Amino acid sequence: MQLTLRLHSAVQNVSVRTRAIFYMLLSAFCFALVELVGVRFLEGITLYQLVWGRYAVHIVFMIVVLGPRYKTTLVKTSNLKIQILRSLTMFMMPVSFLVAATQMPPHDIWSVYWLSPLIMLSLSTLVLHEPVGSVRWIAALIGFGGVLLIHRPDMGLFSPAMVLAFLVGLAISLHLMFSRILRHDHPLTSLFHTALWVFAAITFLMPFVWRTPSLNDVLVTIFVGIFGLVTLFFLARSGEIAPLSTVASFSYTEAIWTLLLNALVFGTMPSKSNLLGVLLIIGVAVYLYFYEMKHPAPEAAEPPFVQHVDKQV
Repeated sequence: MQLTLRLHSAVQNVSVRTRAIFYMLLSAFCFALVELVGVRFLEGITLYQLVWGRYAVHIVFMIVVLGPRYKTTLVKTSNLKIQILRSLTMFMMPVSFLVAATQMPPHDIWSVYWLSPLIMLSLSTLVLHEPVGSVRWIAALIGFGGVLLIHRPDMGLFSPAMVLAFLVGLAISLHLMFSRILRHDHPLTSLFHTALWVFAAITFLMPFVWRTPSLNDVLVTIFVGIFGLVTLFFLARSGEIAPLSTVASFSYTEAIWTLLLNALVFGTMPSKSNLLGVLLIIGVAVYLYFYEMKHPAPEAAEPPFVQHVDKQV
């Protein structure tokens, strides 16, 4: 009986880790798609408006489509303060990027941003007390080397704006860390609070940046809002159901999706260094998948500041 239970537990753990990795891969694809549509197909509105509109669509969709079924589940949380902090990371992320973009080229911003898997591993160790191990650190460093080959930063990387670019990566890392801490909340609760507080925060900027949108801008905003909601759901679930150290380096695959989408939509063909970077990231992802199946990162005791509630999912 004990052997049967241990086998069942092992199979269940493999299933959970596989789902967490799959969610991260899906979020990476959706992030790449949302960024491509949001940046390439806008006509007249500012990117600040796009972010605001994205979360407006997110909130309206959840209230209208999910509200009748889930009712107060959308807002009932075990820790409102952490939910607000988690949401505001999604305010810090686009604002830091947009301000950084006025001072350094996007490829340099993305090069710094991709420190985020390494930041996730640091947060996993220092805050969540989840063991990481040397293999995951080495894999993350190799993956970082892969994205540098894709984005090919120059000396502009070392401008003061690098701090803002770092904040973009820190924001996504903190978002996943808070998702992990709030894993006892219903996933739709976290998804709703993410949109609510960032929407409230960025509303104060609208009078200063508002431009009248075209029909195309409205359609782009709706698309980004719906797919952005799906993206954040997949991202949060990857952090909620497995340790950050399990999923962090799989986020590098977003760089691959970005190259592929640009090639398919705009005919922008990757260079040799791009392809080498892609091979490095794929190699890291494949190796880590099989490594995680055999050497799962153990669940750690929850930090003392987390308030426990009955798990709803």
